[in-house]
Formats: sequence, structure tokens, C-alpha cells
Amino acid sequence: MGIVSGCQYGCCTAEVAALPDGGWKNTDKGWVIDDRRAEHLRREWAATSARIDRMQADYPKCKGCGQSALALDAAGLCSKVTESHRTYRARLGLSPVPAGRGGRR
Repeated sequence: MGIVSGCQYGCCTAEVAALPDGGWKNTDKGWVIDDRRAEHLRREWAATSARIDRMQADYPKCKGCGQSALALDAAGLCSKVTESHRTYRARLGLSPVPAGRGGRR
């Protein structure tokens, strides 16, 4: 497999890089990717996820779920209102729903 100038990861042959619509096609089951293009998408997704992780590295982490958040509430939790988050807040004597959420799920 030779490196192709159209593929920044070097995983696609010239034939695969030239697939119409990037290898996507509409079938009776909906949009599907050509199997030959799947490795490219895996590498692209991994690179994008790594970039997002680097950008969010210094964000505070929720004590309940470990998710990065721009801001945490007084309990150190993100804005989720799952049962475990509600229970954690209630144990600390705080409102089970963070301010501004209005009880939505």
C-alpha cells in the first residue's frame, strides 16, 4: 500500500482515496462506509479524540463520573442529573439538581 497525497494518515491507496463521497454510500440500510476506508476513519477518529483530550486536559473533572467540565457545582460535580449525581449531592446536603437545570433529565 503506497502513501497517497490525499490521505494524511498514509493508510489509503490511490484507488481508496479516490472513492466518491469519501467512501460513503447510501444503501437500503442507510449510509455505510466502504470497508476499505474504515481504517482511515478509525485513525481520523483517534486523532480527533486525542486533540480534544489535549484541549481539555486542564479542565476540572467531575467527582461523580470523571467527565471534564468547564465548571463544577459546590459538590464538585458536573451538571448531569443522573441518580448517582443526585444521591451524591443529597449526601452533602445540597439540592439534588444543580442550579439552572430545572429538574430535566
